[in-house]
Amino acid sequence: MTGEEALRGSPRWMSSGAAIMFALVTMTLVASALLTGPSLDDYWTLFLADPLRSFDRTRALWGEDIRPPIFDAWATLLSAIGITSVPLARLISNLPGLLVLLYVGRRFADRLPSQASFYGLFIILLVSAPASFRAFGVYRPDFWQLAAFAIQIMLVRHIMFADQDYRSRADGMLAVIGLVATVSAIVLDYGGALFGGVIAMASVLAAIARGFRRWTRSLLITLGLSIVVVVGFIAWQSESWSRQFDLYQNWIEMGPTSAGVIITGLLVGTVLHNPLALAGVYVGRRDWHRGDMGFLIMIGAALLASLVAIIQIDAQRRLITTSNTGDIAALATALMAAAGAKLAGRTIWINAVAGLALLSGLWSLGAINADGRWQDGAKQIARIVADCPQTRVYAMSGWRLDDGSASRAAQREEPVFALGYGKLGRALGFNPVIIDGARAIAVPAGPCPTLIWIEQVPADRTPSSRRILAAAGLSGLQASRLKMYRTGTGILMVAEH
Repeated sequence: MTGEEALRGSPRWMSSGAAIMFALVTMTLVASALLTGPSLDDYWTLFLADPLRSFDRTRALWGEDIRPPIFDAWATLLSAIGITSVPLARLISNLPGLLVLLYVGRRFADRLPSQASFYGLFIILLVSAPASFRAFGVYRPDFWQLAAFAIQIMLVRHIMFADQDYRSRADGMLAVIGLVATVSAIVLDYGGALFGGVIAMASVLAAIARGFRRWTRSLLITLGLSIVVVVGFIAWQSESWSRQFDLYQNWIEMGPTSAGVIITGLLVGTVLHNPLALAGVYVGRRDWHRGDMGFLIMIGAALLASLVAIIQIDAQRRLITTSNTGDIAALATALMAAAGAKLAGRTIWINAVAGLALLSGLWSLGAINADGRWQDGAKQIARIVADCPQTRVYAMSGWRLDDGSASRAAQREEPVFALGYGKLGRALGFNPVIIDGARAIAVPAGPCPTLIWIEQVPADRTPSSRRILAAAGLSGLQASRLKMYRTGTGILMVAEH
């Protein structure tokens, strides 16, 4: 059967209306890279990407990172050519991953026209998911890993529904991209390595069940190489981790949020962002086949196995964040797309799903504007400084409000906080004085208020004004009228003389 014949009577990749709305969703996602406020993760990447450091110092710092240093090397290259703007660096880094994801989805759809509706729905749902907006809006390898993992899922679908084993002429490009994606999903992030490894094993099992020896051999070799690389990175970085992380390095961000809350939020958020796709379970109930059920069982089992594993890991030591578990959203999206694919040929339903995806994307973009991360507090400070130019601004890390402030983990992050405060402050027209705890600072009285800016303070922690003054080591403000404001990710204290 020729490709043209196969396309006749087969579901299309996307209807015209859905394609237009999806293009708008994609533009919204791209805009999120430019509009999302900066975070500690962004400044960590900039800190690790200083091209002026010596090689030995760079190697030592990369060894302390909580991820393999692949993205650090990429960020260093960008910094070396002068790209140090966080929004621009995000866009340059994540846009190629998005384009590859779209290209591969279309290639899979062209290769298996009967499955085109699945690939189209999967791409629409994934790109518009809140997890994708979060990953696209941070200068870390999160979106790279998410896109690679999504390609792995599409490869599983291909293997389970293909008519024959891998052929060089027909499947060469898809095989190269799929196998590279398998490696990337595993080696870019240690949390992603768990999910990527599980789906790689699912791909192997699918290939064995279908009797596809070439796919089985290629996937086993790729999985083995990926494991060797990950083990090599861990062996290199583990010494630095044991030396530096006397406290858990991300306690500031995690606060009281448990792994269960994070996982539930990802699953519920992914489903609720476009529940219309689930209508395919009923509307297309007569179109379900054995292969569809096999795919649901395979992905569902992979999701369950991954959840059990990360909960067990987190029970030993709190390691779960929204950053390293974003692949949960991709697995949930795959299950939704399998149901939504049964809406193929029903243009009204497909357009409705795409329209809801656009609304979800716009909602995510609006939420990004409402939550400016560090930029929230910085903009408040900029307004106060503009009204009274003699305002003094002091900044310190959230570590200083906790008993862990003397830990090596806190000392490790002090220069990252200093980089972030200085870069963001200068961009908005003020120059904060960094409190390093090395000496007490006497604040002279003046006509303008004194500000203390603290980021990465968990929402459940409400230190008193006196506690903040003591932690800052500032004298001369004891008689001032103190006001404390919550920002997006921290605290701003205003001392009026």
